[in-house]
Amino acid sequence: MENTRYIEQNIPLFPFSEPNKSAIVGKDEILIKDKNRNILLSGNAEFHLDFLPTPQIHVYVTNKKELSDSEKSGLHVLYDKILFENLFEMTSKKSGNQFEGFVINSDLFDLSGPSLTFTPSSEPIVGLGDEDTQMQYVIFHLFNFREICVNKGRYYEAVHIEADNWVIEIKSLAKSESNFKKLKKEGGYGLTHIVCLQKIDSTFFSGKETIEMLNMLQYFFSFANGAWCNPICAVGFNSTGRVWELWSSPRGPSFSRSESWFDEHHSEQLENLFPGFMRCWFNDCKNEILRKAIYWYLNAVHSNVDIGIVLTQAAFEGMSRGYNINILKKEQKRNDAEANIRMLFSSLKLPFPTEITEDTPELKRIAEELKWNNNTLGAIILVRNSLVHPQKKYHEKFNSSMYYETWKLGLWYLELSLLKLCDYSGTYCNRLTAKWIGEVEKVPWEK
Repeated sequence: MENTRYIEQNIPLFPFSEPNKSAIVGKDEILIKDKNRNILLSGNAEFHLDFLPTPQIHVYVTNKKELSDSEKSGLHVLYDKILFENLFEMTSKKSGNQFEGFVINSDLFDLSGPSLTFTPSSEPIVGLGDEDTQMQYVIFHLFNFREICVNKGRYYEAVHIEADNWVIEIKSLAKSESNFKKLKKEGGYGLTHIVCLQKIDSTFFSGKETIEMLNMLQYFFSFANGAWCNPICAVGFNSTGRVWELWSSPRGPSFSRSESWFDEHHSEQLENLFPGFMRCWFNDCKNEILRKAIYWYLNAVHSNVDIGIVLTQAAFEGMSRGYNINILKKEQKRNDAEANIRMLFSSLKLPFPTEITEDTPELKRIAEELKWNNNTLGAIILVRNSLVHPQKKYHEKFNSSMYYETWKLGLWYLELSLLKLCDYSGTYCNRLTAKWIGEVEKVPWEK
């Protein structure tokens, strides 16, 4: 049975052999239609996951058959529509699934037959099955995830995370080590892990349930990674083989090791976070708070330091508005940003230090020189405001070291706020104090 072969041998389901190398993820015959659903052309399509210049699914369509007179005249209609509309509907003959795409390259009048290249208007694309398809397990791929070290030094053992009758197994590949070396040297995108999703009691689940879980796992892995890390090219199986496929491209940036709360030498952190993260995700009141805060967090991590400071406060203010939902909106409007964020910390029962410490020495020095109130949150907001509303009195005082420390301090607050939102009680990597990979400490509310 394919279950055993793929899970135990850990075989990629698509030819993702080398970092940054294009791979064919599907083949089909498709119908190309205009917005009125008139058929303009049919052809053989190859679906590629291309990585350069940016990761994207591309659809390469060719028609080598001899065209009828009506089909030839249809090419002229298609040519005009590419110039003036350039959004087409494509229907898979095999599955009947539909998606929209833009033409990015075309040669309609080549002697060997017309050819077009499409980029989908959105991803992922359902390549096989639908939301009602029943499956026993799903295999998907992670690109550019962290080089997880399991059980004090073993890179190739699986990490198991479980919650609410779901179990997820994360495994490195035999080629992961060489892929990491190439990614560290050249950057870009490469397959680093294969993941299996299934029910603990081995019951079937639907395509709709799978998409919900994959969306949640995108945010879970991204929060741990410190960079977007979405499930790629998921395939659902039952006893007959493949019954469902979802094609997608990596969402994250080119490979680099982003700092985050997760330490790759402590895989138990993923295991400990997952149940609370999943409860939070499927909680109607907390889902939007969690999702938006992680979005702003990841943008803050990968922006320039000054922009990151601004985005970090945006994340806090969004969390404050969502979490303090029972507080009158008039009161929130009347409060300043610091008061609302403090209200968030109070609601979360976060025991944050209030004084600026030697963990941010340049920020502490400037705060003392300018006689600010000695509190960290106030300092973060003041620095943020100075960026958005520049003041001459700070122009010569503030320097790059102070901005960098403020950025790290804000991200530290934000990571802990998100962990507390998920009722996490384990260890984490403190970005203010950690000197090496493997150095972790208990979250403040468990000390």
